[in-house]
Amino acid sequence: MKESSEIAVLVLSCDKYKDLWDPFFDFFFKYWADCPYNVYLASNKIKYERQGVTSLLAGELTNWSNETSIILNQIKEEYVIVILEDYFIYKTVNILQLEKCYKFLKENNGLFFQLAIFPTDHREWWDYDLTNDKEIGKIKKNQTYRINLQIGIWSKKGMLNVIKEGESPWEFEIEGSKRSNNLEMNCYCLLDNLNLKYVHGPITYLCTALSRGVWMREAIGLAKKNSIVLDITKRKVESRWDYLKRKVYFAMPFKFRKYMDFIKSL
Repeated sequence: MKESSEIAVLVLSCDKYKDLWDPFFDFFFKYWADCPYNVYLASNKIKYERQGVTSLLAGELTNWSNETSIILNQIKEEYVIVILEDYFIYKTVNILQLEKCYKFLKENNGLFFQLAIFPTDHREWWDYDLTNDKEIGKIKKNQTYRINLQIGIWSKKGMLNVIKEGESPWEFEIEGSKRSNNLEMNCYCLLDNLNLKYVHGPITYLCTALSRGVWMREAIGLAKKNSIVLDITKRKVESRWDYLKRKVYFAMPFKFRKYMDFIKSL
């Protein structure tokens, strides 16, 4: 364990995704070898033995919210950088920008600071007002994803306050965003960059390596490029046909995609 700090890294996972732990941390320590914080991996009953990683166990598989609360209560630090196990980091972490975001969150009564910068067409999910810092926005209340599980910094106490027993990660994002409106705590983000069309920020990562338990072809290519081994015997790999359909879908304007999703849901 590292010396006392107010901030830690928490990788949220569970036992059924144990085949992702090795590649996740291969990427993590390749691009953040000098991480100054304690790094925790959350799982159920299976401990992960790796230098620089501390396993935290939630016990029996119940539901995401209950297990996450159990894990958070085992962490001594007051702030956590939350990362999901299929977010593969593939660029060197910008620690100076990261520390700036943490300092801003702490000094401005922050609940959550979204570190992931998405293309501008996603902004309607977390629209923001400008702050006195030209790089940072204050996410407005009543936004669909005012809080979310993209990589971000959380007040541990604040996160525990918006978690509700029995919810899935997806319910937590939607319903937790509603609950966050009632807290006297603010949510922040980094401003959009019109020139970059991929998810970026102080921690640039693949979003995501898995979809519905299937390896995305981008993850296969990224691992190969970095000489990192993926175990493809445990789960399927996205077919070329499904990959092409997905690429065509995401090439469409964002609002048109959302309209199509709505039609399909009827």
